[in-house]
Amino acid sequence: MVVGAFFTISARVKRHGLIAAECEQLTGGRPDADGVAAAASVDLVPRAAFVQLGVRTLASATTFDDLVEAVGSSSFEADRFRIDVHDPSGRSGRSSTELATALADGIEFGPDLRDPLHRFLVVPRGDGWLFGEVVARTEAGHVRHDAKPWTTSSSLDGRFARGLVNLVPGARSVLDPCSGAGSIVLEAASMGLDVRAVDWKPAMVGMTNQNLAHFGYSADVARADSCTHEFEPVDAIVTDLPYGHAIEADEPTIRAIIANCARSSPLGVFVAPADFSLWLAAAGYTDIEVHTVLKRRGFTRWIHRARSTAVA
Repeated sequence: MVVGAFFTISARVKRHGLIAAECEQLTGGRPDADGVAAAASVDLVPRAAFVQLGVRTLASATTFDDLVEAVGSSSFEADRFRIDVHDPSGRSGRSSTELATALADGIEFGPDLRDPLHRFLVVPRGDGWLFGEVVARTEAGHVRHDAKPWTTSSSLDGRFARGLVNLVPGARSVLDPCSGAGSIVLEAASMGLDVRAVDWKPAMVGMTNQNLAHFGYSADVARADSCTHEFEPVDAIVTDLPYGHAIEADEPTIRAIIANCARSSPLGVFVAPADFSLWLAAAGYTDIEVHTVLKRRGFTRWIHRARSTAVA
């Protein structure tokens, strides 16, 4: 990797397509099996759910000995530094302490493991080694939202909901037409977006409003039927579609909601219990991306991201 280029570190969770999708939307890079991705930018890493670190490359080499030499001959600010190792697959065959110590010995500045001013990361790769400085990290603001006072058995956790909102990073206004207790609404509101929410159940509208008030956020929450309600135009739709045990019984409702959303926003993110690509296409959506997340044995969430051609 070129010196000065960026790379990111994301969470490593098998069969979790939202991780790679979020990373690609926020940074322009897609993580490998170790969670490492080349990145065009790390500016949006602080808002991430699954992208953990943004790193600027300071040195790279094909062998570790060459990396030690490259780091030792490089010029960069490193007063009170700390070196960490990202090697989840055990590629290096060495301990983190051994790797960090060998690199630290070649740096003229003094380390500070407890309160460092500069954090560096060494990453073994299939074709060599990377050494860089951490320049961005997630603020993990979603964590506090898991303590929301109102929830349901089907409520999304904060991290998952934040990841969904991050699939539309350019959006300034967002609508959740099936808000439930407001997990998606909380994440979008916490990022300062113009948020609108709809649910046909009075109890869900009340839960969403109380959860927003608990954290001091604001959003426009309405009780209405999302099959027929005339939504105000927004930059993006982000929602967890309603569904019961029998998808066939819910099909008319879901199709009506999707069609209504397609007329209201150019971009949509929809969570469903199956691949609804054909329903989205029938409603006028194109460029449909599908990402799967295994929640538990026998249940997979399907995340669809698509663009609408039906917007007036």
